[in-house]
Amino acid sequence: MSTMSDVEKLSDDNDTECLEPIKQRYLLCVGIICYQDQEGRRYLDQLWYKDLKEHLRYIKHLTLASPCQRGTIPTGLIPLDSDPLFDTVEFVDLPLAKGFATAVLQLPLTMALLWQAIQRADVVHSGVAGWPIPPGWLMTPMVKMLKKKYVIVVESAFWRLQPGAAVTFTSKLRADFSERMNRWCMDNTDLAVFTHDEYKESLLSHPERGHIIYCSWIDKDNILSHAEAQRVWRNKVSPEAKQLKILCAGRLTASKGILVLLEAMKLLDEAGISVKLDILGQGELREECDRASQISYKAIAIETLGTVPYGPPLFELMQSYHALIIPTISDEGHRVVYDAYSQSLPIIASNTVGLREIVQDGRTGVLIQPGDPAALADKLKWAAHNLNELESLGMYSLNIARTLTHQSMHQQRRQLILDTLHL
Repeated sequence: MSTMSDVEKLSDDNDTECLEPIKQRYLLCVGIICYQDQEGRRYLDQLWYKDLKEHLRYIKHLTLASPCQRGTIPTGLIPLDSDPLFDTVEFVDLPLAKGFATAVLQLPLTMALLWQAIQRADVVHSGVAGWPIPPGWLMTPMVKMLKKKYVIVVESAFWRLQPGAAVTFTSKLRADFSERMNRWCMDNTDLAVFTHDEYKESLLSHPERGHIIYCSWIDKDNILSHAEAQRVWRNKVSPEAKQLKILCAGRLTASKGILVLLEAMKLLDEAGISVKLDILGQGELREECDRASQISYKAIAIETLGTVPYGPPLFELMQSYHALIIPTISDEGHRVVYDAYSQSLPIIASNTVGLREIVQDGRTGVLIQPGDPAALADKLKWAAHNLNELESLGMYSLNIARTLTHQSMHQQRRQLILDTLHL
């Protein structure tokens, strides 16, 4: 089993642009929309732009196959012609499906475009996540027929039934079918990459074929220096800091443990433990969080912050807290863990398969029993009385952050592609 200590040894001294590029024709198929205006300019959202740019630092001939939406461009997108690195990218514009019925009607055109793109490629990179039809379901048989090198990276398993969500016959049938299809896709890859060990064990018939690469988006410039972190913590553990300040950031859904967190806060209030909880994000439980923020508690305070752009605004916000709390009851990992590490912020998290590999209990944070409000309240009570312990955990987290940058993630992926596919 892979552990965080395995990657502590990795170095981020070399940037991906210094590496010898992969020269084979590389087809990357994703379900993320590429936007195009009336003049033909292409746009991507900020985070996908950031990630695709890292691909281009080591892939010389990249073709991007993705749904394309033409017309008015949503605000906040980045034009690809703003960076010459994108000048060599070729595009395959797949039909944009509005629903499953539309996707079925568009299937002949979609498959024809994918078949042509796969024929021209040497390496095909697809996925088993996507709505309404994951690209891997369509591409896997074509890739095997055309005998191309095949890569799939699994970063989430959203198709699985989520804890706390209503289960119907249809949702269970869909989840079971998706699990079987995705296992079939993964078993037919030449390179299977996962973000944590449970995905590898459950989605491969022979798990020893799989590889683990933790998924981080932080850059070296995002990471606080040791001196900066000490200065930040000096203020947070000063005698004036009498209230524990914690941040919850992510989708506000039952599977993320939001209801568990709100119940734990009630228990803390009854015990008279002073805690300030800020909730960052959107989701179906946003109104529930807003209602909780309007209650006049005796000892605790809850505030909903909406959303904050990824980057400096988020990192600066994180610096004001004693810990990031992740009370999830699902098996997914969380990239926000690495964002917190970069700001010397320890983690109070559920002991789930997606978190126990990346949160080191007693070193970068503390783990608790998932779905247990009392256990969570007890750990927050401990945290409120041990701010200096949180500082030690946070300072250690900086060491981890330096080995888990967005660039180092892509370095590992590039090396795996070269070694496993014998390019």
